[in-house]
Amino acid sequence: MSNPGGWVRKQARNQTIKALAYSGGVAGLVVAPFLISLLLPINAGLGVLIGLGCWVGATVLREQARQLWIEAKKANQGSVGEKNVAKLLKPLKRLGWTIEYNIPQRRWGDADVFVRSPRGNYFVIDTKSHKGGVFFDGSVLKRRQGRLVNEFDLGKDLLKAVIGQSHSLKDMKRVSFVQPILCFTQANLENIEPDTAINGVYVVNCAKLVSLLKRLDGN
Repeated sequence: MSNPGGWVRKQARNQTIKALAYSGGVAGLVVAPFLISLLLPINAGLGVLIGLGCWVGATVLREQARQLWIEAKKANQGSVGEKNVAKLLKPLKRLGWTIEYNIPQRRWGDADVFVRSPRGNYFVIDTKSHKGGVFFDGSVLKRRQGRLVNEFDLGKDLLKAVIGQSHSLKDMKRVSFVQPILCFTQANLENIEPDTAINGVYVVNCAKLVSLLKRLDGN
């Protein structure tokens, strides 16, 4: 796909639609016991059971809807980050660089950006829109939010994931090497040097991305 952030926006729309549907289900379950009691001749005991069942169902759907709203917000935020990176890379196109967006990967998720320089060097850029601080603990990248330190979503190893994308793209594109890069669009990088790879991955913010690509390309 050539549309930066397109797949993420589609994901956000799908999650929003599901969240709206679940929210509608919550409203329906809240109203259902009252409608049933008005329309059907039921005894008090059965009415209590119906009300309890609807309450439990509404609680479950409300939590699912809440999670979907959170995921939709994250996806929209990620889409904005990918579009911002695309704007930064646009001048490279005029210099002969080839840029592809949202390349599907079977195991590692879509590769956000795949870049080929005029010199024949290849790069994969995984764009991240997390906020807060990001640091390397000697094993994996972690997030710092105030006094809290957390792993990334579901314990995901971002370094391992982008390395996996680079290997997959190497085989897909039939090239000798694809340099993996992580680009954070909003986070503060703590004690992470943009010119020093971590386990083979360069970790940068938006401001350093283009200069890193040019340096790695030998310019």
